[in-house]
Amino acid sequence: MFEISFRKETDALAVFMSLLQKNPESDSILSLHKEKIVVESKDKLFIKNTIIPVFKQYIQGVKITEWVMSILENTYYFKDVEEQEQILCILQSLLLGERSDIPNLPSVEQRENILENVMDAFFEKPISFSFDSFLTFRLKKYFESIHIYLESAIDEYKLEQEYQSFIHQLRNLLTTTEPKMEELHLLYQYQFDFYDKTFKLIPKSQLIKYMNRTHFNNYSYYIDSVVLAPLVSISPKKLYLYTDNAEHQLVETIKNIFEERVVVLPFHYFGQNKSKID
Repeated sequence: MFEISFRKETDALAVFMSLLQKNPESDSILSLHKEKIVVESKDKLFIKNTIIPVFKQYIQGVKITEWVMSILENTYYFKDVEEQEQILCILQSLLLGERSDIPNLPSVEQRENILENVMDAFFEKPISFSFDSFLTFRLKKYFESIHIYLESAIDEYKLEQEYQSFIHQLRNLLTTTEPKMEELHLLYQYQFDFYDKTFKLIPKSQLIKYMNRTHFNNYSYYIDSVVLAPLVSISPKKLYLYTDNAEHQLVETIKNIFEERVVVLPFHYFGQNKSKID
């Protein structure tokens, strides 16, 4: 017989209802006594296929979220609910292994094995225990691994905020800069090359002349002098960007800055009559 006590009756009720829904026709006896669930069963398959999955799902779906929100507010001082939700969203993508570009994170399998091993060992024999103490002590290593993901999620959130601020500054500069060209053609394959409306290459010496470096002196972010600085300085009314690598980071940045002014086209469209591409 297992007796599981919860600090909150809402936790006990939620887990109890999930157990009933998971295996409604089981011969095992389940009963709810306010903040306590009693499981009377000698069926090891019921423990393996119902009890453990339900507790695992509740921990991952509810308790981790509660824990993360508490840590964000009380340790990292993110008080704004919208900020918390954005960080939580990033965290969930990390936990699902959707961001392979972030180094030094435990693997999904490594993290899940910690939880699986603890759950399997703990429910091997009938026991009476406190669910909240189980989370605090038995799953301490598991939550420590989640904390590593959370720190990365916070870093990613801060980087995204900085990036959005950077984009916002350049958009503002773009709107206050007098256009020096009606249209500009930007070609990217291995490097970015600038062309005027007649598809004539604009040499780097000319690009430098277009730049007004005083525009960028008071900006809190580095703006490269090869692509973004001349682009924003020229501030073309229409920008045609030709590339087969539309997901390149700088291409994405240009799209975010120029918004409706930019048209992104496949690389082989370069030099074609604009009437075919407008």
